[in-house]
Amino acid sequence: MKELEEQFKNMYLLNRDERLDLIRKLETLKPEFFKAFTPKWWWWRRCTVKVLVVTDGGLNFGTGVVGLSEFLTAFNQLQATTWNNYQITLGHRSSSPPSLNPLVVNQISSFNFQTSVNLNDFDQVWLFGINSGSGLSQSELPVVEAYMNGGGGLFATGDHGNLGSALCGNIPRVKDMRYWADTPAGASNDANEVSMSGRRRNDTNRPRLGDATSLFFDNQSDNIPQTIAVRTFGSGMPHPLLSISTNIRASGIIDIMPDHPHEGECKPETSFTINNVTVPTQIIATSFVMGGSTTGGGSGKALTDPHCFPSIAVWDGRLANVGRVVVDSTWHHFVNVNLNGVGSQGGMGFTPNDRSGQQSGLATADFNIIRQYFMNISLWMSRRKSWLCWRRFLWIELLRDSQLIEASLNNPVEKLENISLADLSSIGSLAEEILSSKLNPSLAREFLVESLETTNPNVASMLNVWKPKSKEQQKGYYQPWLNLDLILYTSIGAGFIALRDDKSISGEELNEKDLDRVTEIFTKGMAFGFDKSIENLSSNLKNFASEARLKL
Repeated sequence: MKELEEQFKNMYLLNRDERLDLIRKLETLKPEFFKAFTPKWWWWRRCTVKVLVVTDGGLNFGTGVVGLSEFLTAFNQLQATTWNNYQITLGHRSSSPPSLNPLVVNQISSFNFQTSVNLNDFDQVWLFGINSGSGLSQSELPVVEAYMNGGGGLFATGDHGNLGSALCGNIPRVKDMRYWADTPAGASNDANEVSMSGRRRNDTNRPRLGDATSLFFDNQSDNIPQTIAVRTFGSGMPHPLLSISTNIRASGIIDIMPDHPHEGECKPETSFTINNVTVPTQIIATSFVMGGSTTGGGSGKALTDPHCFPSIAVWDGRLANVGRVVVDSTWHHFVNVNLNGVGSQGGMGFTPNDRSGQQSGLATADFNIIRQYFMNISLWMSRRKSWLCWRRFLWIELLRDSQLIEASLNNPVEKLENISLADLSSIGSLAEEILSSKLNPSLAREFLVESLETTNPNVASMLNVWKPKSKEQQKGYYQPWLNLDLILYTSIGAGFIALRDDKSISGEELNEKDLDRVTEIFTKGMAFGFDKSIENLSSNLKNFASEARLKL
């Protein structure tokens, strides 16, 4: 830290890029000396998100081939870029090399869901399974189910065939969202959709430059990722899991993943009824298999038939007041050998006649894109209380650091009742634009829509483009006839004006105890903007009916 302090004192000697890098580093590390140069509220007690990551068998938390050390850096990045502090507990069903990640607060061997921890203490649980078996014991399974039904988010993945079934194969919802055994049951190797060597295996490896198809196992560890097809919703938004700031990727879509010669597969969409609410699952990504792929000159793997398969699926349990669920086709999207190439010499020992030497792993730019997927999972599936805590900080940050109001109003101190609906809408629209850059476009939209729920849950539901549509809704026009975005933006804009008008919130002496009042004040402002929007909409509809001589 002394070195950083010296650099800061002599910052004027640095070039522009060096100054920017230094400021970003200081904002991330927040050294004590930096306090005098930053707003007080930067140093307030942040939200705490408790994470449990569990694995078994040969998977581990170390820096080796099938270690999860690269994946775990997603939480370091989240802590640096959100108002959350992450506390990670690692559990291994047997044992694992220790993790050096500073966010890890506990590492437990011989992990048991019933006796090792109180699962309800956690906001999100990640399961990476490699062992085969009949599933969790009858003493552990109810504990996991109670956690999910209590609002906790859960991620689960395995690999090809029945890999992962011992840890994940009998968990409610999870068992019906992904295959945890050969399919179809009893099929021959060539007919098995999730085999390790048959023609129908899910081989997503992409060929090295100059090859027409993938011929090497170690292609999974080079710098060429697979391209996935991403489902879009509404007017073209991906699910929040696969959304990314356009500053990082121009499309705003995460459409690449690490590749692997034999992935698992998500099941066709289904639905679950919990608390008398039926919520369908959603496949949000599809992966592709090239024809004629093999490994190391054959090595027992048949040439693949070209096909596609569902590779990421979600279930929005919040719609039924329980926890969200995410499943992925393989943990090879998360382990080191597929991310940084470590230990890739000779096809991980499977194919001695493979590409020579250690492969490079993903380019840093591609790794950052894929790591955003990991971060998005964490943000999306965490308990609702995590969002509610985080929301207060984001409102304050947008109010005080983004010039939202000054950029939208000729008179920044104009009274709320005198501000036009158009100007209020402009403030709300700009808030979404800034959040889209800070988070990602889909997560920003979901964040704003969820904020409207306290004002009018029905309109918020209509704005939720990711909410599965009923059969009746599917018969209608693919886009809504009314642009409800204007109601959302106007409501959000009025919320910020309400914060501006509260002197304890907008004043220089902002106190940490006022943080708990932010949501209440913002919600009151939103209600004003919402009511004014609906009043104006009603008037416009009447005028439309009159002019068109229609009866509504």
